[in-house]
Amino acid sequence: MSYLKRFISVALVTCICLLSSAQENEEQKTPFRDKLFMGGNLGLTFGNYTNVIISPVIGAKLNEKVYAGLGIEYQYTKDKRYDPSLTYNQFGGRVFAQYNIVPKIYAHGEFAGYSMERYSTISKKERSFVPFIYFGGGYRQMISERAFFSVQVLFDVLQNTHSPYKAWEPIYSVGFGVGI
Repeated sequence: MSYLKRFISVALVTCICLLSSAQENEEQKTPFRDKLFMGGNLGLTFGNYTNVIISPVIGAKLNEKVYAGLGIEYQYTKDKRYDPSLTYNQFGGRVFAQYNIVPKIYAHGEFAGYSMERYSTISKKERSFVPFIYFGGGYRQMISERAFFSVQVLFDVLQNTHSPYKAWEPIYSVGFGVGI
């Protein structure tokens, strides 16, 4: 079975298990739809090194301590520092869970898989599936009753040979979420 099929299977099973267990344990006062949120990240860099990242997520606040969800990501990069310019198109998905250690500080775990391009020579690109396991933590600040802003630091602990991250290199991200 390919890495992509394994990733999709694991993501679906994990989400179904998390969502079904949360519904059993959560008080029935709050409709499930009111626990859902949408959000994500957007990254823009322009100049000799252009990078555009679009990363929407959908998730659920399963209880007061646990958030879980899944997302997709697309990244376009054009590096004009080389002649000819190098361009990349990367895409993939992820499933994540967050546990509130204290009300605003959370631990984060995530499995992600991306179809990534890399140059084997200056004129030849190769594409391969690259899995990632991220662990780290973050800070979530509620903006309103149903919206939040977050900042997190993650580390790629799997370290696949095609991972662009060096061992223990921090990965910083800023995101947001809004109740559906």
